Amino acid sequence: MKNSPYFLLIVNAFLAIGLTVISFQYVQPKNCYYFCDASYVIPCPKGSCDFGEQKAGWPFPAFVDAPGGGSPTEGWGLLGPEDLPLPIPMIADVLFYSILVWIVLYVIQFFGRQVLPLKLFLASLPLNAFLGVFLWVFYLIFTFTMGFQVIGRGHREPVYVETSKDIDIHTAMGFAPDVSIPLDEVIEYYGEPDYVWFTFDSTTEATKTGLFLYWNSVSIFVKLPPIANKTYPVNRETAIEMIIFYDDQDVIALAGKPISEEKTAWTGYGNYQP
Repeated sequence: MKNSPYFLLIVNAFLAIGLTVISFQYVQPKNCYYFCDASYVIPCPKGSCDFGEQKAGWPFPAFVDAPGGGSPTEGWGLLGPEDLPLPIPMIADVLFYSILVWIVLYVIQFFGRQVLPLKLFLASLPLNAFLGVFLWVFYLIFTFTMGFQVIGRGHREPVYVETSKDIDIHTAMGFAPDVSIPLDEVIEYYGEPDYVWFTFDSTTEATKTGLFLYWNSVSIFVKLPPIANKTYPVNRETAIEMIIFYDDQDVIALAGKPISEEKTAWTGYGNYQP
């Protein structure tokens, strides 16, 4: 069955737009959890990014973390709705994937002993460039103007910390993911944690057990989601709930959750009990 040239034109445009949108999930560096200006005298902790470092899109980054202090501080060093989509790279991405799809189609047609006219390829370029402009306008309205979080991996938010040394409540900075980030990714980046702290929530019908992991080397807590079970199974796929940067282990409550007085040594993936 011979396909209509117009049908292939539509297929090419659809795939080019779809592949471009999928490429926006390619965020690098992905381990941007904390903002730190490279000009600071104090060394930046591991997992920090400066303005303009985090980008999304491939092969041409269509989103780049906006430099300067105009955006909300929670978005500094991170991709978010405050970062404008870039028109030229986005159009270039659409054209790149359009050409890539055409190469595949021409190869398929060649082995099927059919020849596609070159004018079909040439006609698709202005069409896909127009669709690239439309895609840019869509993201400009949907993300930047309306504020929907569809680009990036997460956002930062303040976390209240209580310590046994001071009656005052301190504020730490936490990174809350908007996509599922497995614990394995964090451990691969930071190494094995040192300790485990338990939290208990009795405000619901069933008491929920939560877990905080702590790294001595980088002074971070990783909060795992609470579960309705006293035994907490920790595995590679466990999705983290938050990364909290705080340099004092003497805490009695994090993010409004009292933590256990005793810490348990990390022994690897498996079941943990208080």
